[in-house]
Amino acid sequence: MKLVALTALSSLFLAHGALGQKSLAATKAKTSAPVTSVANEQPGAADEFHKMLARSNGAWTGQATMTFSPDAPPMTSTSTLTNHMAMGGLYQVSEITYVIMGKSITGVRVTGYDANKKIFTRAMIQDGGNGVAMEGPWDATAKTMTFRYQQLNNATGKAADMKEVYTIIDANTEVLEIYRLDPQTSQESKILNVKWTRNQ
Repeated sequence: MKLVALTALSSLFLAHGALGQKSLAATKAKTSAPVTSVANEQPGAADEFHKMLARSNGAWTGQATMTFSPDAPPMTSTSTLTNHMAMGGLYQVSEITYVIMGKSITGVRVTGYDANKKIFTRAMIQDGGNGVAMEGPWDATAKTMTFRYQQLNNATGKAADMKEVYTIIDANTEVLEIYRLDPQTSQESKILNVKWTRNQ
């Protein structure tokens, strides 16, 4: 039971688990396209959205709360996050380290902005686990990026519909929330909340 919980927590914290079936199919389709068309999807220079990502560069500390069922007590974890820009300022590379049940896990997140589609893109991997790819729009009023994706449950082989909401509270505070859609009720429930605070 403890191993099952650890596996679930580690995959959720990085948003998370294996590539969803739809995302994997889309990835295969893109890799078969001519190289020139893929290259043309990304702009050649950083714009206001890339510069917005760059403002989060530096070291952060996260306080996480994870809830998996209404009758189970929430679990907590402390993590570290380090951000820097790469490839001429087009991508933010984030390294995340956290401890769950005494086990230290490291993950890498890459976030960019597709100026043609006007959406943020994000890919994540972690040691000892799989990866996930997602994309979603920016809400300037709420200051949020909202990503929808599918997470494959390795135990059941079924994919769950997930949502990640990343909110920029201010220059020193950001919040990550992850929701799971219940296929029976079509209701979303929050299963992860991480408050990131910039290290001073």
